[in-house]
Amino acid sequence: MLPLVSSRLGLPQVVKRRIVVEQATEEDLVETAMYILQDQPAAGMRFIPAARASFERLAEHPDIGRTYETTHPRLQGIRIWHMRGFEKHLIFYRADEQTVFVECVLYGGRDIERLLDGDNE
Repeated sequence: MLPLVSSRLGLPQVVKRRIVVEQATEEDLVETAMYILQDQPAAGMRFIPAARASFERLAEHPDIGRTYETTHPRLQGIRIWHMRGFEKHLIFYRADEQTVFVECVLYGGRDIERLLDGDNE
């Protein structure tokens, strides 16, 4: 359930959650943008703003992502959502009542469970 407050007009407004992005995830986003820039400069320039816009959307509506189906105990409760404009890039996150924790953003064609488990591809 989304936390609501009343506006001056008495209409409910959604309270946006705080967004926490791990430092390693920030570095991966920059690295991915640089990679995309090599072949598609315009897309590379849009990548990080698209990630931030997607994070903002998750902060407003954290339940839009689906639960990531896995039997791995460390990955239980993690949710997944695509990056708008880069739908093959997937955002893995957890959310509570006040915060969205962005765990990582991965290209969907990789061995995701292995990467999330901490093994390098």
